[in-house]
Amino acid sequence: MKLHPTVSSPSRLRGLYLLGLAFVLHANAAPREDFLAAKHTATEANFHNDKIGLHAAITAFDAHAADAALGPRALYHAAWTEWMLAASQLQDGDSADAIASLESGAARLRRVLEKTPDDGEAHSLLAWMLMSIGGADTARFPQLFPAIREHRQRALALAPHSPRVVMFDGTLLFYSPQPGTQEKGLARWQEALQLLAAEKIADPTQPDWGRTLAEGWLANLLLQTKPPHAAEARVLAEKALKDRPDFWWVATLVLPKTVTP
Repeated sequence: MKLHPTVSSPSRLRGLYLLGLAFVLHANAAPREDFLAAKHTATEANFHNDKIGLHAAITAFDAHAADAALGPRALYHAAWTEWMLAASQLQDGDSADAIASLESGAARLRRVLEKTPDDGEAHSLLAWMLMSIGGADTARFPQLFPAIREHRQRALALAPHSPRVVMFDGTLLFYSPQPGTQEKGLARWQEALQLLAAEKIADPTQPDWGRTLAEGWLANLLLQTKPPHAAEARVLAEKALKDRPDFWWVATLVLPKTVTP
């Protein structure tokens, strides 16, 4: 099934509008305001499966990569946006483009860690990015695993209570071939949901993604158990869609699978 809109669709036109808006905002806004506008563009584009909007956000973040104050955060959020872009590309079967996006995002996160080596959020996202590369190109996973393990350990040591770190840890446990780790992974995801519900971040340039996304992503994991936890998955998918009715991935791919025949 093709998930992306045609050139004449409202979503496509919306993406073109966001692309133009990103350049206008960059030309007229102060750096912090421009950064936050790019973050909003990335968030909205991800929910709408809008590759043009994702590219626009990456371009806007790149304008701040050399900024002394905003640079590491701009690189982090550009990497996150490339991760979401890769997910969209994989949905279209564009594995080569998806791997290229993931590689680019991983390179950005390495730059973050060169500047701020104790950034637990960056270590965690880099580990998740590398795991995604290994998922898209399974032959590379054994080569990537030592770095995944290293960045996971660093993230857990530096930011053990970050819901994003806990989500990644839960995902790695869920997909581990070791017996009994799948249930441990799901328990970690439930812990992440509680952390997200309580999280309060004063500085909006810091990573704060996960709300609503986590509900949809956990619903998808629950559908991959044997047997699938379809009822639990449906509750989470409906909750995510109540928060964001435009969450295209949950509405299109996850929720329909929760309906048992």
